Amino acid sequence: MIIRMVEWLSKASEIRIVIISLAILAVIGAVQVVTLARLTLAPAYLIPIALVTLRSTRTAGLLTSVVCGVMWISMEVRSPTGSEFLWLDAWNNLLRVGVFVSFALILARFKGDMVREMKLNAKLQAALAEVNQLSGLLPICAWCKRIRDDQGTWQQIETYITVHSEADFTHGICPDCARKHKAEHIR
Repeated sequence: MIIRMVEWLSKASEIRIVIISLAILAVIGAVQVVTLARLTLAPAYLIPIALVTLRSTRTAGLLTSVVCGVMWISMEVRSPTGSEFLWLDAWNNLLRVGVFVSFALILARFKGDMVREMKLNAKLQAALAEVNQLSGLLPICAWCKRIRDDQGTWQQIETYITVHSEADFTHGICPDCARKHKAEHIR
């Protein structure tokens, strides 16, 4: 499901994702205003953070997480159920923003890992498509060096390898053979 969501996010424009995220935040704000912030909507704040972080950059995700934290704090300030200890409210709000920022950082890391994995998989698939290698045992004549194929016919080694791989041959003469055959032609 996460992979499908990431695929959808990669196809949707960043503007569309930001608009959807702002609409979600507006709905969250409206619900909190109506319920006087008595209804905890902490998980709902993670949705716009996830959308923006997975579609856009890490910085945009961090900015969204801070905006969500500030919005939550502003709703908490308006709530009549505040604590008598101001430092306790400040600490709780700071922790909430920290959780949002941490969530954005974790998602950005996850997204980066997924992108790297998809690129590596694409490279691997391309490399596998290019590889056409010989494997196993090849029956070869000890004298003429011809290779017996699956049908039992004997082929020159150059022909067999050219057909069963992407290798091509070019011929030359090694120094030992050059000396040997040069000596034979001089006699």
